[in-house]
Amino acid sequence: MRYKSVDELNNFSFKDCELVEFEINPEGIKLQVEALIIMPENSQNSNFTQSYAGTTEIRFVGGEIDSAVKDGYKYYNADDVLLDEVPDVAMSENEIASIMKNLNSAYLYNVQREGDFFVLSVEFADAEEYNTALDSYTIKIKAEKMIVEWDVYMNRVQNN
Repeated sequence: MRYKSVDELNNFSFKDCELVEFEINPEGIKLQVEALIIMPENSQNSNFTQSYAGTTEIRFVGGEIDSAVKDGYKYYNADDVLLDEVPDVAMSENEIASIMKNLNSAYLYNVQREGDFFVLSVEFADAEEYNTALDSYTIKIKAEKMIVEWDVYMNRVQNN
């Protein structure tokens, strides 16, 4: 049985979500993700608990990228004194195209709806250097709707 959820953005949690594939095609934008959490309130959740979905496809119907920003950051010391600050930087079309090619294995840690737009928060993990700021991006997609489909439920989410 294939589960299908349409425009139920608030009934998912992206906190553990990893991007496996990011594709732009004539129908819109398609993501394949791992570790998406289906919330109990989701119309497709018969488990009535937070559960991981198996490999999941997220489609933004009629989706096109509106803009993208490389997120800035602030560094503070232990005494809460600002040591360094880097502002957000709007990306050019060429920079956006370049980053889209490298989204595999990035973390999709949040998706929000803002009117006709879906705002994706993506972060690249550097396995060797976690003591520095990781590159993160905010990608704004204009789309008609969001469709999420998966085939199986995995484990129940353990909240420690």
